[in-house]
Amino acid sequence: MRVCGIIAEYDPFHLGHRYHMEKARELSGADYIVVALACAFSQRGEAMLFETHDRARMALLSGADLVLGIPASFSCAQANRFARGGVSILNSLGAATHLSFGCEPDSGEYLSRTADLLHHPPIAFSRTLRTALDTGKSFAHAQGEALSACLPDVPPAVFANPNFILGVSYFLELKRLCSPICALPVVRAGEYHAHHLSPLPSATAVRHAFGQGCWQGIRASVPPESFFIIRDAAENGRLHQPHALDPWLMGTLNVSGLASLKRSPEMSEGLERRILAKARQAKSREELLDLINTRRYTRSRVNRALSHALLGLTNFPDRPSYARLLGFRRSAVPLLKRIKSTSIPLVDRPGRNIPPGFLEEMRTEEFWALGAGRAMASAWRYPVQVIN
Repeated sequence: MRVCGIIAEYDPFHLGHRYHMEKARELSGADYIVVALACAFSQRGEAMLFETHDRARMALLSGADLVLGIPASFSCAQANRFARGGVSILNSLGAATHLSFGCEPDSGEYLSRTADLLHHPPIAFSRTLRTALDTGKSFAHAQGEALSACLPDVPPAVFANPNFILGVSYFLELKRLCSPICALPVVRAGEYHAHHLSPLPSATAVRHAFGQGCWQGIRASVPPESFFIIRDAAENGRLHQPHALDPWLMGTLNVSGLASLKRSPEMSEGLERRILAKARQAKSREELLDLINTRRYTRSRVNRALSHALLGLTNFPDRPSYARLLGFRRSAVPLLKRIKSTSIPLVDRPGRNIPPGFLEEMRTEEFWALGAGRAMASAWRYPVQVIN
């Protein structure tokens, strides 16, 4: 049995995602595609536009066989922690043979070399990294400089690409786990994070078109099954509204202390002090981000830290202790039976014996529901998606 894993957000699932899924199945010869799907808040620290179960259904209707949810503390996280969550879940299944992800043209050859260097960093890397950090540069910028110094034949622009760093993080986690899973990069056909629609668009472009009400462009950029779900979500209030949670965030920050903020892994180098100092001067998240933004603190990092505070995320384990069962195809029942005896617990909804950290997962989904103008309890009204 061959099982290919994909780690994704699918906000929303578009034609570029379908291309990747089809190539992953073809190149791996997989009998099943398993998706480890990010929860209600993204790597960027923002609430997803589309509800978790809607995104899972898009994936299932477009070719995925099983969709598992990544816990919130790994979904709303920087690249290395996001990768750790997804890879750990797939590795724990005891059935995954491949992990496929997108990469840029001409960068695939550098992924494994970069991961090898980060797995056993030489003294020169650590020294260059520390020097760059001491000058006030962000970690991402400093790491790029250190990598360029140790791998001079690699174009420096490669290390500045977030998608490349995420791919390296996947390789690195597989190495750290001594996992038998084979990494399978697929060259990206579309543009990563481009803001304009194209035959194989980015999710950023589709969300941008959605904000402009460009339904014709969206229809041409997503599979028919995704378009139906997107339109239904828009018509029935299953969309997160921009800035809807700002009052909760500002209120939370104004009653928080340094000790509670420092629990987030994003809080270091005095970021928590800067947040509290600026919180009373801002009326919204965007204003606060503008006030806090410096060369040392990237906008995404601050955004994640703010979301951790809003959601009350304080439990950041090294590895996931569970995965959410979001949906599956009936043809994948043999796979599901196999992994239930080998994997970490699969949880579909609140119950008596919930694993550690699941209360925070519940809170994350409930806050997303609030941001969509719905009752918190509505976050758990959806059953596991089962596709014939």
